[in-house]
Amino acid sequence: MQISVVAVDDDPLVLGSLQNILKPEEDVDVVGTAGSGPEAVEAVRAHQPDVVLMDLHLRGALDGVETTRRLRRLLTPPTVLAVTSFDTDHYLRGALDAGATGFLLKNDAPDLLATAIRMTHDGDPMISPAMTSRLIASYVTPTTDQVCQDARRQAADLADREVQVAGLIGDGRTYQDIAETLHLSPSTVKSTVRRAMDKVGADTGAQLAVIVARARLDAPDAR
Repeated sequence: MQISVVAVDDDPLVLGSLQNILKPEEDVDVVGTAGSGPEAVEAVRAHQPDVVLMDLHLRGALDGVETTRRLRRLLTPPTVLAVTSFDTDHYLRGALDAGATGFLLKNDAPDLLATAIRMTHDGDPMISPAMTSRLIASYVTPTTDQVCQDARRQAADLADREVQVAGLIGDGRTYQDIAETLHLSPSTVKSTVRRAMDKVGADTGAQLAVIVARARLDAPDAR
């Protein structure tokens, strides 16, 4: 299956590097590039890509977070892989809330970019374990916090297996890793994640993991 990609970055050297990394990949086709948020929206409308590689630190009126939000609101939205330098929690959390499926450090792009694109296309959250831990930790609040209480209401209908899978996603585990750990098939893991996402109103597995983390379901008073 051919995966079409639009790459977004305000640094032409980075755009060129991303394209060069992907040239040997027969199943990945970079159909367009953009250097700003408005250009990204136009490129996606023109090319209808499967995956967008999104720099979170875009200069101009639309940063990468807001651009991600606008792309995810399109009638036929692409999946978004945030490609980040990992230096600002504000951007990372914003992109997650906006609907990014995964996060890849730019330093990891030479080795992991193609794999991350394939996983993002399949809906499998590609998130660096270190990045996931930092994101989840930044969301966790005391159990008396209103955010925690709201998350618990969202997660109230989750089955134990759904909570378990969400927690493993929060640990940076891929669907394949989770399947092997729980002795399930990858398709069962995907259907479990999809069912849990529908219950809590999440758009991505990463958002599901954050809601479960916010709910502090491991606390004695949780369930």
